[in-house]
Amino acid sequence: MRLRIEQFAPALCRTDTNLARLARAQVDAAAEGIGLVVTPELSVTGYDVRDAVHTLAAAESDAPYPGLAQGPDLIVGTIERDAGFVPYNAALHLRGGQVLHRHRKVYLPTYGMFDEGRYFGRGDGVRAYDAGGGWRVGLLVCEDLWHPALAWLLAAQGANLLVVQAAAAGRGVVAGGSAGGRFASWDAWEHLARAAAIAYGAYVALANRVGVEGPLCFAGGSMIIAPDGAVLARADDLREDRIDAELSLDAVAAARRPYAHVRDDDPRLVAREIARMLGDG
Repeated sequence: MRLRIEQFAPALCRTDTNLARLARAQVDAAAEGIGLVVTPELSVTGYDVRDAVHTLAAAESDAPYPGLAQGPDLIVGTIERDAGFVPYNAALHLRGGQVLHRHRKVYLPTYGMFDEGRYFGRGDGVRAYDAGGGWRVGLLVCEDLWHPALAWLLAAQGANLLVVQAAAAGRGVVAGGSAGGRFASWDAWEHLARAAAIAYGAYVALANRVGVEGPLCFAGGSMIIAPDGAVLARADDLREDRIDAELSLDAVAAARRPYAHVRDDDPRLVAREIARMLGDG
């Protein structure tokens, strides 16, 4: 499978503009033989929506984007509301404009410059899903990656591709990062993503955005990481960019031969210990 990360700066609260951008990206990807296009967190709406969250939230639907029905699969970030009118920060895997799978962000950063807990409902789970061709995918959104239990849960459900959407701000611009990037803060993201890839023998596609919204300067630096932890492609940390990589199930198999972490993980042991910690057993 050929995967592309479309790293760009979504226009804040301008869904029509962003959807047109995504449709163009889909057309370009189709012409180049790309099978899956991954976009950043809240790529349909922009990030710092604040009180506009309710007007931007679309009703949950299995076919929300007919304008994105042509071309390869597309993973978008958007706001959708449930039957109780609660808005969620959601990642949607679209195929033919219909939702193949959705993930609602579980961990909402409400510290420092972030205030998501005021505006969004919290997702209540993670599920790996079949995307065809032997690919089993798990979706995470930004802060979710900083809680390693979620990546483990997806790996335990058989995920061989972890897709992470992000709107991660850049910090430490003067110091820079040890990997050569402008933002020192991005090193931690790379460590987390590479650790997940190595531990579980899975690809990790981390799609971050760029640009500025209010006080937020986003860090770019999107990357595609192989199951052995090698960085296959890395995007610019300031400009819009596209990065591609060829993904192979053979590489997944090869990465899992010297190790047996996924095989040997024991969800029952984890469940017992969590029950004990919570005083339930």
